[in-house]
Amino acid sequence: MKIRVAFIGLCVLFALTSSAGARSTAAPYCLSQGDGFRQVFFAAADGVRLNGITTGKGALGLVLGHQVGSDSCEWYAMAKLFAGRGYRVLAIDFRGFGLSPVPKRGSTTALAADVGGAADEVRRLGARRVVAIGSSMGGTAVVIAGATPAYHLAGIVSISGAGSFWSNDALQAARRLKIPARFMAAKEDGTFPDDARTMESRAPTKDKALLILPGGSHGTSLLENTYTERRARVFVLAFLRRTARP
Repeated sequence: MKIRVAFIGLCVLFALTSSAGARSTAAPYCLSQGDGFRQVFFAAADGVRLNGITTGKGALGLVLGHQVGSDSCEWYAMAKLFAGRGYRVLAIDFRGFGLSPVPKRGSTTALAADVGGAADEVRRLGARRVVAIGSSMGGTAVVIAGATPAYHLAGIVSISGAGSFWSNDALQAARRLKIPARFMAAKEDGTFPDDARTMESRAPTKDKALLILPGGSHGTSLLENTYTERRARVFVLAFLRRTARP
């Protein structure tokens, strides 16, 4: 009986190891040959291994963070647009999402550390300054990352960012936000516009702005929805042009 149990245990362990190996070597579903993107692997600020996709060139690098239940491919269309405007882009899979595994050690919810590690990676790829843009859960993460001096961000854009998500408290972090910041949400999107207003009002930085759009679209949908995309894109792109200046 003990031999049988041990054999079953070894089979389970082998299956899990094989699955993890396949997960780490898989390619993001949104990539195709010749589309200008490539997959990268890098470390979060606390050492957790992460997956991302990168495209574009330029001195200003962009770290793009997705919403809960999503992955880097959420930003695929906008990443192409940003790259076409002359920016170096890295869209990430947060820990436990997409092709980034749940960490075996350390925090499973330290999303800002993922943004910080991505900022280091995009600088390694050639960017001189880095702006972090996040959607929903990613919007929460970039506020906290922006309030962390060690990550050396030049600016942040929080799109439909929650004031608090899991153990990530962006409402408190906003009080320490001294870099340029932009906040955006839809008027009818639950509590997200209220959180955006609170974070913008609390941020001590002088270079900040808030955009509340009509309707109830959420996260990256604000940049892609026919009714909001023009104003949303103008808001973000104007900020990037301003931040890209030496």
